[in-house]
Parts: sequence; structure tokens; C-alpha cells
Amino acid sequence: MEERLISLYLSRILSGYYFIFYNNKKYKVKYPNIHVKYEADILADEAYDQVKYNGWYNKENIVHQLISMGVWSYEGDLNLKRLDKQIEDYKVQLYENYFNPNKVKQIRRNLVNTRKNYDKLYTKRHAYDHITIEGYCDNVRNDFLLMNSIYDDEGDLFFDKNKDYTVYNQMISAIMNNSISITDFKKIARSDLWRNYWSANNKDIFSAPVMEWTDEQKTLVVLTKMYDGARESMEAPPDHVYEDDDMFDGWMILQKREQEKSREKKKIEKALPGKMGKAQEVFLVANSNEEAQDIYKINDTQSRGIIKERQQFINRSSKDNINASELPDVKRDIIIQSSEQRKGKGK
Repeated sequence: MEERLISLYLSRILSGYYFIFYNNKKYKVKYPNIHVKYEADILADEAYDQVKYNGWYNKENIVHQLISMGVWSYEGDLNLKRLDKQIEDYKVQLYENYFNPNKVKQIRRNLVNTRKNYDKLYTKRHAYDHITIEGYCDNVRNDFLLMNSIYDDEGDLFFDKNKDYTVYNQMISAIMNNSISITDFKKIARSDLWRNYWSANNKDIFSAPVMEWTDEQKTLVVLTKMYDGARESMEAPPDHVYEDDDMFDGWMILQKREQEKSREKKKIEKALPGKMGKAQEVFLVANSNEEAQDIYKINDTQSRGIIKERQQFINRSSKDNINASELPDVKRDIIIQSSEQRKGKGK
């Protein structure tokens, strides 16, 4: 993003309002305060009470209607989760291979294609959300918020004077065209222009209390703190990783997975009796495939390699029973220990 656009967007975020143009006239869009938001929530809650017994679909059961219409399949939600996991995995791979440009290009192609498939499937899944009771209530809330956000050149709420819904829909379109993407927010959060403000006084960066910050102001601060946290981490990524959103996401996902693995490992070690928690190897019986996956994830990369090697050895073996000493990794350990013992005696 060009420096001039960063400057323009930053001025807008700091100001707490922006301008849109409709029929060659300029209108100010001011974010609603907490009191207006509260009124909007009350209206949405009242709308829910009025229609909750009228046979509306909700976001849970509309999937059955989508399936009956042929728009969705029984495996659709699982496919969405699988694609989302693939996207995360590709982002992690991007970070893990940041030093290998050719590998990064290949992974990025896979990521782009997977993301396209995910977006296409996600659009199908949520194409009819607007006819659910939640969608209806969201529209009631959003209509009230927008009608209390747009001001004319005299400083009056535009829709206090104009009730034309054709105009309203066109105004919505203008507002959507002026929204700041999350990618641009991240660029602003990393920019020197913003960092100068942040470094000068990040405790009172905006004059109003937090509850009165606009959504744009909150988004910018949250992203800035995210980058600050990464730079302060003991395992902070290289500088160029911050400029690549997908690669940086990969670092974040990897950190989260490692933390989750560490928590699960500590939880299991705490639950094991006596000295078993400190044992080099502990075999646990899983009650389900999901539990087996959770146990497997606790293992580090080296341990997973050993598990895979053992499984391949067992699959190739013609024996019904295999002694632990026959396993390839155990054999290696025995050879290494014997070698070290001989060296010790030689001294």
C-alpha cells in the first residue's frame, strides 16, 4: 500500500469518522457510540422475541434445508473444517521454509488454490444465512446502526429526513466500497507513520476511554499489540516474516500449537501416577480416534518419526508378536549404549 493511502487511512482512523459521496454530495460517516449500540442490541432482541415462534430457520438447522435443496452435502461442514486446517498447515509450512524461496513459491500456490476452494465452499454454506432468525436480527441491528451513523453537510442525521430505502441501499454500497481490509489494517499497524504515534504514547493513544473507541481504532490497536508481542517473544520470527501476512500467520499458528501441546503434555504428566510422568516413554490407551489424535499430537517431531518407523516395521513383519528389543529405534539405542560403555572402559 502506498504511503499516501496509509496516511489517508490513518487520519481517518484517528479522526473516528470518514466521508462518502452520493449523488455528488459528501456525507460524514461517524461510528455509533456505546449508547446507540445498546439501543441497536435492544431492537435486535425485541425482533427475536417477536418472530421466534414463526418457524424461522436458525444457523444450526438451516443446513438440513441446504442439503434438501442440493446446495450442501452431509460432508460439507467436515470438508470446510478440513480445508481450514489445510490452510493453517500451508501457512505453517510457509514460515518453516522462509529461507527456501522455491519451496515458498510451491507452498504459496497450494495455499492460494486451497483458499479459493474454501471461499467457494464457505459462500455456499452461508448463502442463505440472511433468511435465518439470526440473520434477520443482525439486519435489524445493522439498519439501526447505519441510520444513526450517516450525517449530511449540516451535521444532521441524513435518515432522520430521508426514509427512501433505495437511497439507503446505495449508501450501504458506498460504505462497503470504503471499508478498510484486514490486509490494509496490518500494513498500517506495521507502518512507521503509525508506529511513531504508538511509540510516543501507547497508553493513551486515543483521547476517549476504550469503550468509546471505534471498531477501526480497536482493530488497529489489537493488531499492533499482536506484532509487539511477536517481537518480544523468545522465538521471534525474522524481520521479513512480519511483512508477509500468511507467513506471519504461520508463525502465530505454530506458536499456538506448541503451547497447546505443552499444556496437554503437562496435563497428562500430572494425571499419571508416581514416576510415570517422568518416564521416557509412556503408552496410553485411547478410547476414541479423537482421543488418539490428541495423544499423538503431544509427541514432538522426533517421537512422531519413531512412531512412524515402528508402525512401518510392524506392518512389514510377518511375526504375530514382536519383542521391544527388535524395534529399529531400540536397536539403535542399544548399539549406542554399548559403544559408549566400551569407550568408558577404554579410559
